[in-house]
Amino acid sequence: IVPNAFTPESGPPEVRLFKPDGVGLKSYRIEIFSTWGQLLWSSTELSNDGRPIEGWDGIFNGKLMPQDVYVWKVEAEFEDGSIWKGSENRKGKIRRVGSVHLLR
Repeated sequence: IVPNAFTPESGPPEVRLFKPDGVGLKSYRIEIFSTWGQLLWSSTELSNDGRPIEGWDGIFNGKLMPQDVYVWKVEAEFEDGSIWKGSENRKGKIRRVGSVHLLR
């Protein structure tokens, strides 16, 4: 599951980070990009049971990014060797890239 919005400055802890949820992952990479394609954040960290550990808090170079739409890209392989195909977008297409709204 990949969320489509987060609010780093308010709300309960689970909405303050942009963090996909999954289990049973063997390998994983997430990247967050600006609308101009600049890499802002990435992670490959998984827990012992194959769950993503880290989430993006909206910070880049020590500063909270402005309210905007950012692009995520995820690649993941499950413990059984299958590859994560992606998330379904609004048009019903499965993609390994999508957008997330940083709300302030």
